[in-house]
Amino acid sequence: MLIRFIEFEEHDPYFNMAVDEAISLLVRKGKILPTFRLYGWNKVAVTIGEFQKIEEINQKFCIVNQIPIVKRPTGGKGILHYDDITYSFSCRKDGKFKGNLFQTYEILSQIFVRAFNLTGINAEIKREKRFINRSSLCFARSCFGEICFKNVKILGSAQKRWIDGFLQQGTIPVTVDRELLKKVFICNSEEVDLILGIKELVNDFDRNIFQENIKRALKEEGFDVVVEPLQKEELALAQNLYEKQAVYSKTEMQQILSC
Repeated sequence: MLIRFIEFEEHDPYFNMAVDEAISLLVRKGKILPTFRLYGWNKVAVTIGEFQKIEEINQKFCIVNQIPIVKRPTGGKGILHYDDITYSFSCRKDGKFKGNLFQTYEILSQIFVRAFNLTGINAEIKREKRFINRSSLCFARSCFGEICFKNVKILGSAQKRWIDGFLQQGTIPVTVDRELLKKVFICNSEEVDLILGIKELVNDFDRNIFQENIKRALKEEGFDVVVEPLQKEELALAQNLYEKQAVYSKTEMQQILSC
């Protein structure tokens, strides 16, 4: 199976989500290859899951401090994107990915475990089918299929499925600003203390080396990989989605500030 790999780039928070949606749509239409994308954020931002309540976020603090709050197309809980590696994978339901949510999640988890191991991090997939807690914070809770190192969650992922394909998104915190987390999320200090950046666990973690090891892991798991940038059609669709989301968000912010 041939997978397109888009290498790490930092973008505007709203644009990041728009790009993932655009890629997913075009992949499901069969116009582009299954796509694995790595990216970062050009400013501090919060993303929340598709069904997460916005009341779990200190909205006024975010607005006053110009921290965008962006809804992800996938589920899960809130993430403060401060210094991290975020990924997305878009694919049709065919080939190795024709299985159900848990089967496709497992394949991607194995790829990441292999990439972590190649980087010298002895990661493992969590097998306990229970939640640690009901926190509003993604990295203060862990569940079946997520990746941990030394009993600490180091990669959180969520998947959105359609009849013709799926989009999976996930994040690896590199460093963590706990004081900012406490101000952004409505949570207790104990929850924040559960969250660690990968560099707190592995001092010499290198983003570029890890990116190369993801490519290597994909190949070792039986995939062919071609590195390509975003195409014109994707960028045009993403720009359209971005403009719609940005206008909606600005209107919503004004309503909150006027309360």
